[in-house]
Amino acid sequence: MENLSFFLIFLGLSIVVALIFSRGATLIKSPLIVGYIITGAILGPSITGFIGFDKIKSLEIVNIVTLSLIGFGIGGALRWKEIKKLGKVIIFTLFFESLGAFFLVGIILSILLNNIPLGIIFGALAVATAPAATVEVIKQYKAKGSLTTTLYAIVGLDDILALLIFIIAMPIALVFFGVRDAGAGQGILHALGLAGLETLITIGIGIAVGFILMLVIKRMHERVTILLFSIGVILLNCGVAETLNLSPILLNMTMGIVAVNLNAINSRKIFSALGDWSPPVYVWFFVLVGARLDLPTLIKYGGLAIVYILARSTGKWIGCFVGGHLSHAKNSIKKYLGFCLLDQAGIAIGLALAASKTLEKIGFSEYSSQIMSTITATTFLVMLVGPIFLKYALFKSGDAKV
Repeated sequence: MENLSFFLIFLGLSIVVALIFSRGATLIKSPLIVGYIITGAILGPSITGFIGFDKIKSLEIVNIVTLSLIGFGIGGALRWKEIKKLGKVIIFTLFFESLGAFFLVGIILSILLNNIPLGIIFGALAVATAPAATVEVIKQYKAKGSLTTTLYAIVGLDDILALLIFIIAMPIALVFFGVRDAGAGQGILHALGLAGLETLITIGIGIAVGFILMLVIKRMHERVTILLFSIGVILLNCGVAETLNLSPILLNMTMGIVAVNLNAINSRKIFSALGDWSPPVYVWFFVLVGARLDLPTLIKYGGLAIVYILARSTGKWIGCFVGGHLSHAKNSIKKYLGFCLLDQAGIAIGLALAASKTLEKIGFSEYSSQIMSTITATTFLVMLVGPIFLKYALFKSGDAKV
């Protein structure tokens, strides 16, 4: 009963307080989500303590549902006709911005910490980009154009590439730490094989469910019915992904791609209906991001976090510029896409947790704590400034006009 009362109070209080602070963010011309994150920081354990760290874990369902909605929304923005035009740009840019962040963070942190394997792990973690903040800012400013289309594709694929780079980098880092496993190469190939199989299964389920979704939706005409059925399917996807240990983002993103390319008119009905339901879920998600603020950690690892952010941001910007130049992308993509990829949360924290547990097992508890604490501090800082740079890029490129 106590957990139920806390859950209900959290749902109501976070929306009310977030509305107040988002209004303040609007007055200083910042994206709304900055206000949501500040709300979370105030309600979190470091300031008022209303949301404790144990409570944050109990609200994990909010994160899963939000990321699933985000995935579906990203898929719905990837129309084949537009992607076909930008295919070369997307592939080159994705490759170079990911490797740019990996190598620059890896080299700089290896030198700063005087620790090559730790630098390799931080480099791998730097690849991931947070889709939630990106999509929310795009929706707020109603951005459309080549930069926005490219951005949707990049944030949709970035996390898959981040996972593959992490799978390769982690065993290499362990060898540098002195954990000499003769089967390290086989371990990498095995892990890559598993990741590839999971990705194929996820995409296969997403395609099948997408076809079923559109077959049923074309027989529905009432907005409420479309909304209820769509939410039901997305939640079922969440359950299937959790049960089979698959990515709920990728599963729902695949379903969204199938939906928008099968029937643009009917898919527009789905996304329009979901648009009325999703705002509170986004608020709760970003409040929980802010609630993860840990002041002692931020103070202790703030300097390292800032170096990490600067190296990662520079690597992504240079990578976007080089990839855009080689693929003959528009100037708006070459100049501004790098500013759109600063946010980091979700998968970066998940991978940091995996790295932390691995290092803990082999006796490197100090490094384990350093990785987890730095990425947590980084997430909070970058989620405050990232949306502001994203807004700047969307307006400077001409994609946002509202």
